[in-house]
Amino acid sequence: MLRKTTMKQHAIALALAALLAAPAQSAIVSIVPSVSSQVTGSQFSLDVNVSGLGTEIVSVIDLNVYFDPAILAAVSITLGPGLGGPWTDLSTLLADSFDLFVYSNLVDPFDPATDDALAALQADGSFTLLTLTFDAVGPGISEVSFGLGANERDIVGRNAEFLAVTYNGACVAVNSPTGGNFECPIQIAEPGSAALAALALSSALWAPVVLRRRRDRAS
Repeated sequence: MLRKTTMKQHAIALALAALLAAPAQSAIVSIVPSVSSQVTGSQFSLDVNVSGLGTEIVSVIDLNVYFDPAILAAVSITLGPGLGGPWTDLSTLLADSFDLFVYSNLVDPFDPATDDALAALQADGSFTLLTLTFDAVGPGISEVSFGLGANERDIVGRNAEFLAVTYNGACVAVNSPTGGNFECPIQIAEPGSAALAALALSSALWAPVVLRRRRDRAS
């Protein structure tokens, strides 16, 4: 029994090592424009765009986008037309963030054949996922960045699997209408997704997670 257990552990270690060594094509999710200048009292929007999908689709979006509430306030969320088909939006506007959770009504996590129905309607490769609208409420500089916690930066594609994604945030400088010297750096870049192997190994658990989160948010 000990011999079998040791061999099984060794096989898992080899599989994990191979997965870590294998190159993974990563989609890119970016907040656009990456740098924005506003004045207090103004309302403006930033797009959350995806690119580099190749033949993949986007079937679930589970993201948190954070900002400085002393400088910005969340106003609204608009789904991008490139998503295709009917979607359910269970997103929430919070004091310091957009808690984004939307999913395609065409895709059944337990039926991979339904992915093709969404693919037929979804824009190929690159499109706008969401548009986020803000009020500029105070002078200063605010990063607009994706969360790092569980269920804060997840995009699901075909076969109910997580996509490997690199995330790029943005910066907003807000000044008084009468003047000010707040200015963003050229670009705010976030680190790419880490632990792709862990995502791959956990992707099989995604379908029940989606269903549970749908029920929890709907209630």
